[in-house]
Amino acid sequence: MKKYFLEIKWLLILQMIFDVLFAATNAAVPALQKLLLDIFTVKEGERHLSLLMIILLYIACIIFGAVFSYLDMYFSWKSSLKFEMLLKRDFFRSVFRYNYEEFSSRDVGEYISIQGNDITELEQDYITPIIDMFKSFCQIVVYSVFIFKFVDYRISIVIVVGTIISVFIPKLLSKSLASRRSRYLDQIGIYVSRIKDFLEGFKIINRRTRDKINHEHEKVLIETRKLRFKYGKFKTLAITVESLSINAVGMSAFIMSAILLMNHEITVGVCVAAFGYVNNFISPVDGFIYGFNLIGSLTGVKNKVLSFINNGEQEKLNVKKDFKKDIVFENVSFKYNNFDVKNLNLKFEKGKKYAVIGHNGCGKSTLINLLMKYLTIESGTIKIDGEDVRNIDTADIMYCVNQNDHIFSDNFINNATVYLSYLKKNAERIASQLNVKAINAIKSTSDCQKLSGGEEQILFYENNSFDYNCYRYLLNCMRIFDNNC
Repeated sequence: MKKYFLEIKWLLILQMIFDVLFAATNAAVPALQKLLLDIFTVKEGERHLSLLMIILLYIACIIFGAVFSYLDMYFSWKSSLKFEMLLKRDFFRSVFRYNYEEFSSRDVGEYISIQGNDITELEQDYITPIIDMFKSFCQIVVYSVFIFKFVDYRISIVIVVGTIISVFIPKLLSKSLASRRSRYLDQIGIYVSRIKDFLEGFKIINRRTRDKINHEHEKVLIETRKLRFKYGKFKTLAITVESLSINAVGMSAFIMSAILLMNHEITVGVCVAAFGYVNNFISPVDGFIYGFNLIGSLTGVKNKVLSFINNGEQEKLNVKKDFKKDIVFENVSFKYNNFDVKNLNLKFEKGKKYAVIGHNGCGKSTLINLLMKYLTIESGTIKIDGEDVRNIDTADIMYCVNQNDHIFSDNFINNATVYLSYLKKNAERIASQLNVKAINAIKSTSDCQKLSGGEEQILFYENNSFDYNCYRYLLNCMRIFDNNC
């Protein structure tokens, strides 16, 4: 997380500055209340400020306190939102650096849950509490200076020492709270995956299937509710314990002030100031303790998100720009469940056309998936122009169009060029050369996910950098496969 703190460091610094200024204006209020009451209980020669000056300073503290509080919250929002944006950006980019096999090992719903839920949880209940804890510490320091200046030292010691002790109490509950929260967030990922699965199967939901689908949804919903309740119940206990520890500080200061006031060892002004500073201490200490528990409860989530980001930082491969000679499979073996390919040897030479045919499940798709590195070979090598395909980036020389390739919910150009990753003029040229009536309808649509099956096939063959003749050849190959597979 250090990287992200450094990227928002100036926003954090401004937060801290305005928070300290707000704490100073807030801490001055009980001191001014003490001086006001002491005007009527001490001799005129011992007064430090006039009544008018006290009133003016009080008004200034209220006005400037409001301004500093606004600026503190303003920069707090900016830093929190920027942190969330940076983390979501890096997570999204890291996932796209995974190889296909690693990516497919998890359900898409889990990625969606992390991007949409876990990272937001980190921003709200991990990073924000960390910042608030630093701010609370600064406030406690400011209030300590004022309290030792304007309140009897015995009351000050009770407040400060009691506050320090109360900070360590939440540590007793933080580990259990973290465990319950981690289980609940994992269940959220499962729930999102199931919801995605049900909604994607909308076409098969009808009178006969609706009730069963609803029943399956309710099962996972009930389990999610149970885990959330367990987490919420324990969180309520933790908050109650925190509140008791904080109020114990106030109770101790109250008793000490009452004893000293009864013995005439302090003035009414000092007693009022002491009560004011107890209330001032409660807010930052409560924030510190609450933040401590939240941070502990999100440790597992933080580690999970960072593991995704760090795992996505793969080594850079040599980019291969040209295909010159051949593609060679040398003693390639691959196994998945009951299906396996052993000691496969093939050679595809540049300039020649190949059609791979065979019965269902014979390994046609596996052959392509191994070449595209969607699957990892167990032994042997696949070489392109003599270079091991595992050591090179082949994005500039190879493109695979699958039978059910993904279409983005966007217009024709963004789908055909994958958001201008490929040249727009190539897509437009191929579209103009195709003698297909449907092409005009496809080009005018704003959401290509609504295209028919035939229109989708046309779109699939648009999003590559091949020339027109290659496109026609690929289309013919598809027809051959459809007739023989």
